[in-house]
Amino acid sequence: MSLSSARSDIAPIDSFSDEKKASLDNDLTTPTPVLGSTASTKPKLPIAWQAVMVFLTCMCTFGNHWSNGLIIALKTTIETNLKINNSEFATLVAVTNLMNTFLCVGVGFLIDRFGGASSSVVLAAFHFAGSIVQAGATTNGYDNYPLLVAGKVIAAVGDGSLDNAQHKIFTTYFAPGKGFAFSIGLIWAMANLAQFTGQATANVMATDLGSYAWPLWISAVISLLSLLCAIGVSLLDKYLHARYDIVDHSRRPDQRKISAKKMPTFHWPAVRRLPLTFWILVLFAIFENAGVQAFVSISTQFAQQRLQSGAVIGGWVSSMYLLLPVALTPFLGVFIDAYGHRVTLLFMSGMLFLISMLFLRLSGTVTSFIVAYVFYALSQSFTPAPQVEIVRSIIPDPHYYGLAFAIKKSIVQASIVIIVTVAGKLQDESPTSSLMNPVIMWLAYSAISVVAAGILLIACYTKVGKRLLPAARLSQVRPRDLAEEVDKLWNSTRATREHQSVDLERTQSDDGTNALLTNKRKEVIMKSPMDSSTSLYARWAAIIMGALVVVIGWAIFGLGVEWGVHGNIIAGTVGT
Repeated sequence: MSLSSARSDIAPIDSFSDEKKASLDNDLTTPTPVLGSTASTKPKLPIAWQAVMVFLTCMCTFGNHWSNGLIIALKTTIETNLKINNSEFATLVAVTNLMNTFLCVGVGFLIDRFGGASSSVVLAAFHFAGSIVQAGATTNGYDNYPLLVAGKVIAAVGDGSLDNAQHKIFTTYFAPGKGFAFSIGLIWAMANLAQFTGQATANVMATDLGSYAWPLWISAVISLLSLLCAIGVSLLDKYLHARYDIVDHSRRPDQRKISAKKMPTFHWPAVRRLPLTFWILVLFAIFENAGVQAFVSISTQFAQQRLQSGAVIGGWVSSMYLLLPVALTPFLGVFIDAYGHRVTLLFMSGMLFLISMLFLRLSGTVTSFIVAYVFYALSQSFTPAPQVEIVRSIIPDPHYYGLAFAIKKSIVQASIVIIVTVAGKLQDESPTSSLMNPVIMWLAYSAISVVAAGILLIACYTKVGKRLLPAARLSQVRPRDLAEEVDKLWNSTRATREHQSVDLERTQSDDGTNALLTNKRKEVIMKSPMDSSTSLYARWAAIIMGALVVVIGWAIFGLGVEWGVHGNIIAGTVGT
């Protein structure tokens, strides 16, 4: 492997001039301070301002998640008033998932290009506009189904990527191990609280206020609040950068001190330069994320069947899974910031989901049902923070975090459509509309997710794993031990010794000395894809697999419309 190919693995720099490339080469091999310019006279950012930024950023999606469960909670009322069937309802609730199978990637690039703060304003505005259209479509007996679908489409532009913009903001203000995981945990605590409140109060408001349009109008008001918070984030971001010395942690360490230089522009080959570790994480997400999120679509009805209760009790029981993550996810974030073990928590998430589905499938008692839902809630709690942290920690250039996260999410959205549509078909073919056969699908999803997470976990502790997937090991260690682990891996694995010998030869021939690479440069090289045909073929296969999942998702949805399956997909469900 040549030095030039190693650098192309890290980030596309073709848009740089020769002088800039030479300057960047020097930056990569010369130890330099990266925590801001030594000439800066600006004070450091106070913790109080960081807390304000965290609060406003978390509130950017409060309206988004508030509205997530409204349509599903009002399913019977909407079908009656709009005079639509199950197939038409399926189209209504699945439109966000379908839109985001391709929309997330494009928006993810824009988030990388223009920043999370500015992007959050545009995305929150789309969601607010969509909320207004949806509420208007159901007001004063208008009951216009096509307009309601149009409102969902407009809102979908913001629904799918607002959380991505939030993560991008936090990658700027927080380094891994220094508050980033805690901030992600807070995001999802607020998200679960918002969705629970919106879902639990929808039918109560519709009954007490005399119209199912009222919950949608109240959701629009909450969406306006979120838009105002997004505007506040954008203005505050500009103020803080002008007033304080802020290190941009969304860039590579060697790029933070050259903020005057334009960041590389996007080009599609960057997608195939994502490391194999990332694609194994995507495989996990296709089954665990999609399985956990999609199970919401049958949870209420399953609770009714198992508990032999009405819709109100079933709805409350099935919504309880949202409360545990409210309290637990911030603490998991603190744990990750302090101790790492991201891959371990990923594996635990898959195992908890598997245990939950085993209880639901193999036992028919009320006790086992309650235990299953507790494990399901725990799995929901363990899902967001480790994955967001892993995506950030395994990609070579954090500037492309938004794109990487968007690719993962777009594929997950397609997988949600697949599992829910097929499960609906299986339920419709049952003489008693039983959900026991569909639960087998969730059981299979959970088992595959455990295998995928197990591969990453084994790679963290075996010699072969560390050599082939060093990024997995680096994402597992305690943040404060990262530099030591980088040096240890660099010296102990065959792949890194090959990288090291080539780079040292290049450095010697340029200046006649044996200048050592910086620790951060070694980390970037080890996170980059290996320069081998096997690695290249594996990554191309992963890209094709992801594209196939999206295509299959659209095809299965089309079949679902033809089948007229039950429309139970919750679009934009809490998760990653």
